Amino acid sequence: VSAHGWVLVSAAIEAAAREPFLRVMRKEVFEPLGMDDTRADAPGTADQATSYFPRFAADPRYGPEDMRPLDLSCYAGAGQFVSTPSDLVRFGLGLSNRRLLQPATLARLLAGQRTTAGDATAYGLGWARTSVMLAGRPATAVGHDGHVLGGPAVSLLMVPERRLVVAVMANISYADPAGLARTLANAFAPGAPVTPAAP
Repeated sequence: VSAHGWVLVSAAIEAAAREPFLRVMRKEVFEPLGMDDTRADAPGTADQATSYFPRFAADPRYGPEDMRPLDLSCYAGAGQFVSTPSDLVRFGLGLSNRRLLQPATLARLLAGQRTTAGDATAYGLGWARTSVMLAGRPATAVGHDGHVLGGPAVSLLMVPERRLVVAVMANISYADPAGLARTLANAFAPGAPVTPAAP
């Protein structure tokens, strides 16, 4: 599903609910899950973090510069919201704990899709599927990474069989939030070695 596809899904939700998409999201998702710091993007909001972009060739080695102002309000369900890592974890837990969707619906969203030729993909309906090593054992992870001006800046990683949800955000494009999310998931995986505190 492309970003434009999610804009279309947002319009379908709005039509089915007969009320604005943002109101549906607030009432059906954000409020029930306690996602109090998630809202529609509003450029110039005082409490929003400053965003940066690598100065040359999308390479962070050259240092950051202020990102040009972006207005994502036209993207609806494809990227209109600003949030926090804590709220993204609440969202992931809401999916994992079956508070948002029926198990069959969630399984359909997360299931790997097939091409028209029948070849398996590592992608569900908006969710990437991958194998990760946690505490020395392989596990299936599902997640979604967000990009700003082409570079990764957000990662939501869920490992249902281990009951783990990790969210990482950066305020600079072309960071490595997915790599950090995997490292954090490994650190919190049941059976992970405990590092003793320094004396």
